[in-house]
Amino acid sequence: MTIEQMMAELNERIAWFQGDDFNLDEAKQKFIEARELSKKITATLEDMRHDIEVLSENFNAE
Repeated sequence: MTIEQMMAELNERIAWFQGDDFNLDEAKQKFIEARELSKKITATLEDMRHDIEVLSENFNAE
């Protein structure tokens, strides 16, 4: 799954909380799922940042 796909999915999950389909029975599980997806997005972005820093260092060293 790409970062764009994960962000779109997270946005859909957030919209559910603001929508008419919201109910407390499902809210806890949906929140847990959104939090886990958020962690995956953060980890992916951190990996990307690291890769960019390494590339930048290599470029500057040349």
